[in-house]
Amino acid sequence: MPKPNKERGFLTFTGIIMILVLVAVVFAAFRLLPPYINNYQLQDSINNIARTSTYDRSTSLDIHRMVMESARDIGIALQPNQVFAEKVNPNVNIDIDYSITVDLLVKQLDLHFTPAAGNKILTAK
Repeated sequence: MPKPNKERGFLTFTGIIMILVLVAVVFAAFRLLPPYINNYQLQDSINNIARTSTYDRSTSLDIHRMVMESARDIGIALQPNQVFAEKVNPNVNIDIDYSITVDLLVKQLDLHFTPAAGNKILTAK
């Protein structure tokens, strides 16, 4: 005669805990990934701005405006004082410092980002 099996399917206590943990991980990923993806897009954008601004007649103020517009297009709300853009011919430096608060329902998490781009033209001495 076969032994009776105590477990009658997946929905045991351990199974329910595993499902809850999986749901929590997926939820956290959906809340945390977008700010990191936006930061990556902003980093790529300011790299392009720094590269192209080296060879055109952009001023530091023009570069600042381009960075602010790029961040707005990506969906990152920056204040003008969070962006530092400097052009000293032909070198370009861009520094951004911002934080985003992510609500994880049980905790507020502050993510701090500091993308930077720049170039230095090396000249022969």
